[in-house]
Amino acid sequence: MTAQRFSNPRGADASGADASGSDALARDLTRVSGRFARIAGRVAGRGYSLIAWRVLLGLEQSGPARISTLAHEQRVAQPSMTGLVQRLEGEGWVARAPDPADGRATLVSITPAGSAALVDYLGAAAERLRPHLEALSEFDRATLARAAELLHQLGDRIDDPSGERRERPAAGSP
Repeated sequence: MTAQRFSNPRGADASGADASGSDALARDLTRVSGRFARIAGRVAGRGYSLIAWRVLLGLEQSGPARISTLAHEQRVAQPSMTGLVQRLEGEGWVARAPDPADGRATLVSITPAGSAALVDYLGAAAERLRPHLEALSEFDRATLARAAELLHQLGDRIDDPSGERRERPAAGSP
């Protein structure tokens, strides 16, 4: 099977706009990363949506957050995120606690059981990808490893161009 290219070879996208250089690369990365996330995220026997796993991953990486923040980050309505958090809380994967900065609000945090479930999910996703990666040449695997590093860096810059990322609390703090 040949790789599908998304850019129009004549330099224009479907709208007729110029698709050269950075614009074309941005479109290709957006399309292929979304497709890859959907494919990699289809792990049998893991009855939660990709959004649920992204919420757990975000809590693991960035620490506790308000439901409104989680909803905004995942581009879902707050009532939808509230329902998801309730389901994750029912599994014992997240916990809610009062926000020390505002007693009227609550913070959602990942629990050790949630971290374990996330490790299991990521392991299953990696297992699904492993044979396909092993079929690639060493050069192509090294290229993908470098691309993954660059995508992490790019994602960090896009996620928070101000440099004021949601800080993870210090170990042992509430």
